Amino acid sequence: MSQPSPEPGESLLLRPIYLPCEHLPDSAGPVWLCRTCTTPWPCPAGQSYLQAGQCNTCGAVTQWERNGPRRWHVGPTCYTHNDVLNALAEELHQQRMANPHYPPSHYYPNKPSRRRRQRPPYDHTPMAPGDIRPGTWLWVHPGGLHPGWGDIHRLAMLTALGTPHCEVWLHDTTVHRVRPKMLTVADAGRAAARAAGLASIRQTAGPWPRPLLPEWRWVEWTLAEHIGHQEQHVISQDQPVQDELFTVP
Repeated sequence: MSQPSPEPGESLLLRPIYLPCEHLPDSAGPVWLCRTCTTPWPCPAGQSYLQAGQCNTCGAVTQWERNGPRRWHVGPTCYTHNDVLNALAEELHQQRMANPHYPPSHYYPNKPSRRRRQRPPYDHTPMAPGDIRPGTWLWVHPGGLHPGWGDIHRLAMLTALGTPHCEVWLHDTTVHRVRPKMLTVADAGRAAARAAGLASIRQTAGPWPRPLLPEWRWVEWTLAEHIGHQEQHVISQDQPVQDELFTVP
């Protein structure tokens, strides 16, 4: 927003940006007056620093400072002290919901004893749905670990796959048992898409973030869904490949 134009013979560099204090309103009486000009506020000298607005509650005329944060509600106030507190509380609530933060570390209970182990020598990157083996890096969802490790996502390595619990290893060298539904593969699909020669695995149109292509929705599966996919597509090794080779004439 542009600054008020200076008076003839007045330097713009010496002109204040905000409404000068001597032209602030005096709201002691029924009619607001300028502190210096003793004329109804806003006075002609302060008008160039203000912009007229309207109250969203009562529709009264308000004055907004052009280059500053100050606002004035001319006339009687249309809200009580409780209304101000409620509005402030609602504003803070919306701000915290939009920008959540985690409690400090001393908020969490003490960590119980857990087995410790050096980093496992496994290394595996999923390349297809159900391709989960020890060495896969996973995200542990909030609530998957004991509250002593915080109600946040934790990066862990899969060391044993199974149900109803999987075994994972954290960077603090502790080993935990976590339900498969609380685990998702970290950075899944990037290596598989690169091997397939794809630049993106998301659709080119649609709401943001772009939805995944139907054949690539497995990258957002939980470990429980990967295990279910394995059970559906497992090939039994007990049945011979060609029964006729083992028949006796």
